[in-house]
Amino acid sequence: MRPPVLIIGAHRSGTSATAWALEILGLQIGQRLDSHRESKVLQQLHDEYLRRVGATWHTPRPFLERMQTREGRLDCTEYLRSNLNAHFGKTFGYRSNPTGLWLRSRLKFGAPWGWKEPRTTLFAPAWLAIFPDAKIVHVARESLAAAESIRERELRFQAAGDPPTPNLGDLTYCRGLVEVYLRAGEQLANSSNYRRLQFEELQANPPAMLEQLANFCQLRVTTGNLASAAASIRPARVRSTFS
Repeated sequence: MRPPVLIIGAHRSGTSATAWALEILGLQIGQRLDSHRESKVLQQLHDEYLRRVGATWHTPRPFLERMQTREGRLDCTEYLRSNLNAHFGKTFGYRSNPTGLWLRSRLKFGAPWGWKEPRTTLFAPAWLAIFPDAKIVHVARESLAAAESIRERELRFQAAGDPPTPNLGDLTYCRGLVEVYLRAGEQLANSSNYRRLQFEELQANPPAMLEQLANFCQLRVTTGNLASAAASIRPARVRSTFS
């Protein structure tokens, strides 16, 4: 099985659009995924550990402080590893049906694979302890734009009757949160397996940026699937619903 591709970045930064484009180019990222190309089981795995240490995806500081300690890193890594050993397929969104078993068998023969889940940005040091040769695709978006999108989504949820999420109605807080995720991703930049993708550049020139990204991820690109992947990227003037 080849090392995975980890698509990281703050919420509302273009990670879903990037993941979908990479899927079109041949990256296998699971089967049972939500509309943002994420495994809910993986979300829950991350959220459960964040709760254990008094954090959430939107208040990550207690977790990040714990990850600065050797004990914290080892504990988090063991938590992820033990869950993978027990539930690898389920964690990454594979069903136990014939299609799911076939997709998992492809991994054994070297199919390119990975996942997208914004919390992975926080958990990356632990994931890299498990998959040390993983490739990191860090999707970054201008922090104010991402923050505005987080806030707008939160206000939509509240208008639909959801209880408010602490602080996400505050644009300044949201921008600070985006920048926490940016810094967490940038801490991986010294690795040769790290690639930063500025989402605005992807929107401006999808074919060229996706071809570079496919080469980095070692995907076999055809003219047809490159054109399809490029067409899936919405230009900057259109508000994206992707996270």
